[in-house]
Amino acid sequence: MIKTLVKKQLFEMHRSFFYDYRRNRAKSKRGTILSIAGYVFIMVVVLGGLFGSMSAALAGPLVASGMGWFYFLITGGVAILYGAFGSVFNTFSTLYLSKDNDLLLSMPIPIRNILASRLLGVYFMGWMYSSVVMIPAIIFYYINAPLHFLNILGPIVYYMMITLIVLDLSTGLGWVVAKLSTKLKNKAIVRTIMVLIGLALYYVVYFRAINAMNDFVARLQTMVIDTSGPIHPFYLFSRTGEGNPSSMVVVSVVVIALTVGIYLLLDKTFIKIVTTKTGTTRVKYKAGKAKARSVGSALLRKEFKRLTSSSTYLLNCALGTVLMAAAAVMLIIKGGMLYPAIEGAFGSDLWDFIYMVVPALMCFVLSMNDTTAPSISMEGKGIWIAQSLPVRSIQILNAKKNVQLILTLPMASVLAIVFAVQIHMPVVETLLVLVLVALIELVLADFGLYMNLKRPNLNWVSEAMVVKQGISIVVALFSGWIYGILIAATGYFMTVLMPASLALVIWIAITAVPLVLMERWLRRKGTRIFENL
Repeated sequence: MIKTLVKKQLFEMHRSFFYDYRRNRAKSKRGTILSIAGYVFIMVVVLGGLFGSMSAALAGPLVASGMGWFYFLITGGVAILYGAFGSVFNTFSTLYLSKDNDLLLSMPIPIRNILASRLLGVYFMGWMYSSVVMIPAIIFYYINAPLHFLNILGPIVYYMMITLIVLDLSTGLGWVVAKLSTKLKNKAIVRTIMVLIGLALYYVVYFRAINAMNDFVARLQTMVIDTSGPIHPFYLFSRTGEGNPSSMVVVSVVVIALTVGIYLLLDKTFIKIVTTKTGTTRVKYKAGKAKARSVGSALLRKEFKRLTSSSTYLLNCALGTVLMAAAAVMLIIKGGMLYPAIEGAFGSDLWDFIYMVVPALMCFVLSMNDTTAPSISMEGKGIWIAQSLPVRSIQILNAKKNVQLILTLPMASVLAIVFAVQIHMPVVETLLVLVLVALIELVLADFGLYMNLKRPNLNWVSEAMVVKQGISIVVALFSGWIYGILIAATGYFMTVLMPASLALVIWIAITAVPLVLMERWLRRKGTRIFENL
């Protein structure tokens, strides 16, 4: 029974490889092979190559200087963070809020079998992400270390313990969120805030760890580390990778005991969590007049409510607003060194080019807010409700576009102004950059709608299918990157021949062309496509 449940769980997690949601039919054999090959290429070649290059750079000097334990501390830490970060977004929905909970619980299947199959699915996701880090790390350790039985066995045991720690972190965080979700009304906002806090902590720890590692490597030849102090648990943990027998035994016992403890805790609370319905807040009735709203205001409110009701939608399509705010704050605090650093690196001859780099960099930031790209697909099978409203279709499309503009333009303008102030950009160039950034965002918002109208998916089972895997999301994201690269590449040559102000004016005129064409297409053909979906 567990084998069948696990097979079903893995199929659901990778259903997009085998099923074409846009056409509502199974993919061809060729399409399935291409989907799997593309995913393997990203995981093995791109991500594996990235973490492999890190391991290759660290393994040689650290192993040669007798610091193999520190090598495993770094790579193991990265594997835990990446594995937990990569799998935790799926843990909550697959472990607790799966759509077939009621169906499975109504069948004569032991609860422990259901829980075990769900945990194996979570383990598989964490194993896959942590393996991208750990397998290259182990290979480069074997290349650089003198091999014998224990230090061949050690990295394998260490790798297995890492995957269990990732499972423990993912299920533990998922359990906390699940318990909270049964008590709180707006679960999407709570989950979003928790993930944002987690991201903030992740990056704080990451950058502090990088600084500490650089300082450590710089003083590696002269410093002596007291491994009997506060660092001893981490030292003991990472010595497992070197094949130390006592470390392997102690770490294995502790990690396995922790995993068993979490399983027993889930076993006692699983059925209560998955069957508990979220309570509604008691509201005291208060007589009053309903507030009349304009069509545009009512539609905009509807779109914002749809966005804030889904943590998946918020995190994947509106995270850019938070990142822009964080970047602006960092520039205000640390930006004082930016001008002298650029002056020292490039001199005074390339400032016109630097002014062109600002809108180019903004393109990368702007593309992180792409709420329009899945907005048509997010209507799902209930799109007939929007189509039947007594409003014009262009008003519905404009409401979807305005959500992205409201979330993006104000904070993007603040970030661009802060950037301009820190590099002493002249007023004329600053104003032109703000105009160009606004036009680029208008184009990106229209282009997201264009792509989603062309490639809608109204038959999705999980929101993640359109928010994370939709072709319109991918194209919208990379189109912003490509536009930024074009501005930077052409800006270098343009500023050799003309001042930055003229180059910015030219790019404003260039950007206005697709904007006019997109607006015209949405008003004519786009509305007809929407009405006939």
